[in-house]
Amino acid sequence: MSCLTTFRPGRVPPVSPRNCLPRTGGSTWDGTYASFRSFRAEPVTREGGEGIRMNHADFLAGISFRRIQPTDQLPGNMFFADDFALQSTNTVLPADGLRLTENIRSVWDIPKMSTFAIGAILNRFVSQLAPGHAYVNVGVWHGFTFLAGLANHPDKTCIGVDNFSAFGGPRDRFQYYFQRHKSGNHAFHEMDYVEYFKRVHKELIGCYLFDGPHDYHNQLLALQIAEPYFANGCVILVDDTNWADPRRATLDFIASRPGRYRILLDVRTAGNGHPTYWNGLIVFQKWQES
Repeated sequence: MSCLTTFRPGRVPPVSPRNCLPRTGGSTWDGTYASFRSFRAEPVTREGGEGIRMNHADFLAGISFRRIQPTDQLPGNMFFADDFALQSTNTVLPADGLRLTENIRSVWDIPKMSTFAIGAILNRFVSQLAPGHAYVNVGVWHGFTFLAGLANHPDKTCIGVDNFSAFGGPRDRFQYYFQRHKSGNHAFHEMDYVEYFKRVHKELIGCYLFDGPHDYHNQLLALQIAEPYFANGCVILVDDTNWADPRRATLDFIASRPGRYRILLDVRTAGNGHPTYWNGLIVFQKWQES
């Protein structure tokens, strides 16, 4: 989680609106405002058929982008981190496109440091959770990635953890959004993640997102401390992997456990705040044991 969305009236203002896409490396998207407005208004057929049986690896491999690619630089006067029409039109989902789009639309008003594509991935992963398995999101900020997972899944166990020690500590705003969307199977714990796993957690984890401190130590510890609860087939998401520390910690964790995990997705973006995969994303999975 990094950088902040642009301010809109009636929304909690970010610290300082700024362009998060530096002009370094990669190609530059050559769209003008006129062509962008035209593209944004194009009718879209959701290619992803509803109810298609597809495993996590195939779903991730099938995601594509119509115009703006993860490696594309955006001109400095364009910032679409909070534009639902742009992101949902640009993103092609290989399965359950209509359902996932509507589920993410339902939580899109929440301030976010994430994207439509990431939200859709989380929502589908949660929809596939086995009975007794939980989605755990450490580091919720205003709640977008947590609520993107649980949106329209009242029967799934979803657990958020945050001590609100960073990014202004928006606990009141998070609670406002959480109360709007939660069910009896959804819980939140305001505490440090280390203490949470030592004292509270009991469920097997089917989907895990750590979006807390992304220094090397915390990123590695967050994987190590949750690992005893990873169910067979558990999918683990690590964001901000454009940065060296979370990327290196994640790859070191996987490399230290030969044959136990496989990487399903490893994508870097042209810069922080990109409307495809924000600041980079790695998704890996615990191998199913026979």
